[in-house]
Amino acid sequence: MYNPLRFSWKIKRRFLKWNTADIEKHQRKQISKLIKSSLKKSKFYSTFYNGYDLADHAGLPFMNKQLFMDNFTDLNTKGLTIEECIKHCLDKEKTRDFSQYHRGFLVGMSTGTSGNRGIEFVTKYEALLMQILVFYRFPFPKAKKIHLAFILRVFSPGFGHEGRKIKVSYVNPLDTIPAIVNNLNSLNPNIISGPPSVLQVLAKEKQNGKLSIEPLLLVSYGEVLDADVKEEVEKIFECSIVETYKSSESFIALPCKSGNLHINEDTVFVEVLDKENKPVEPGKPGYVVVTDFIKYGSPIIRYRLNDLITVSPDFCPCGSKFRVIEQIHGRADDVIYGKSISTEEYQFILPDFVRRSIVSSSDYIEEYRSIQNTPISLTISLQLNKEIEKMLKKEEVVANIENSIRENISTVFQKHESQVPELNFKYEQIVHDFDKKLRRIQRNFK
Repeated sequence: MYNPLRFSWKIKRRFLKWNTADIEKHQRKQISKLIKSSLKKSKFYSTFYNGYDLADHAGLPFMNKQLFMDNFTDLNTKGLTIEECIKHCLDKEKTRDFSQYHRGFLVGMSTGTSGNRGIEFVTKYEALLMQILVFYRFPFPKAKKIHLAFILRVFSPGFGHEGRKIKVSYVNPLDTIPAIVNNLNSLNPNIISGPPSVLQVLAKEKQNGKLSIEPLLLVSYGEVLDADVKEEVEKIFECSIVETYKSSESFIALPCKSGNLHINEDTVFVEVLDKENKPVEPGKPGYVVVTDFIKYGSPIIRYRLNDLITVSPDFCPCGSKFRVIEQIHGRADDVIYGKSISTEEYQFILPDFVRRSIVSSSDYIEEYRSIQNTPISLTISLQLNKEIEKMLKKEEVVANIENSIRENISTVFQKHESQVPELNFKYEQIVHDFDKKLRRIQRNFK
């Protein structure tokens, strides 16, 4: 575990000074320490690793959300039970009072994308280290005082902070839009952090003259930041958006001054694997597996996320040798599958190809959603600009939009040498549920 004073002193130095050999040496040491501590203090791990070579980290079995939740009582090292943690979280959900600690620990319920929520648990000490990590490494804009408005579904006291130079305020995204706008106007923060879907709604309120704040920076987290959403929101707010990458299991990556998203190599070990669980080459997409060096209270070792990312083969212009995440593609369930024309085997098609196929088809598309229920069928829901209703040739315009999407989708599947799916179009008002992560691209079959 880390000494907080030494940790804060080393955070920037590690990021800027360490080479690849320094990173690998540190990670080997931290992995060994974490495994030894977990075997000693966690009843679950002491039996889970029975018979495995503990020196071979890559040979250890994977952890996942279901396994974590099923064994939480025996897995955590602080004597908490899953029943008391769930009760505490549900009580907080009812009262919306997230300032409470449970037996001196920060316990929260993580946001699931499909209703499948998990327990997020950290000690006060671990929360302090995460705060230090953000405050000392995040590229805050130059200002006399930073006031960050954190738009978060579930708030915990670990997020609260009011220091001489940095203040963090909580904004509840489950309030009505007018209430959120009034709250932000009252707080007048110079940084807003929230999911892209929320930032996009706020951009429209800004455009309509209801939101009056002038932030210096926007921070996206929790959902995939689509290129078209990024462009739209940056244009309206007249400032940049940077991404962070945090799951309930680990604080995985933070942006640098160049705007690139770097893995926190000194506090987490990230494996990017293919479907055979072999490491993928940089520049190719793979599944994310994390081992966290901070969370000793609920050890996270080879925890397989349902996320797909691509790590860049190149180092960042900022000078750091910490790996750069080139793109977060989203959940594995957001990957579309094509059926090979020659072999009839399934191969994945990254969701970004489908996004571009839709959004590039027409400027009249305000919102969309694509759901793949079978390998050869896609249902595409479209929310079109109201101006179309006033057009004399409305049907012709809509038909052109559909034809353009069909042509784009067909091109994507043909390039992947896959059967072109049948497209079914629906026209509806697409409403965001801020209690869940937005998923524009979904696959509903295994």
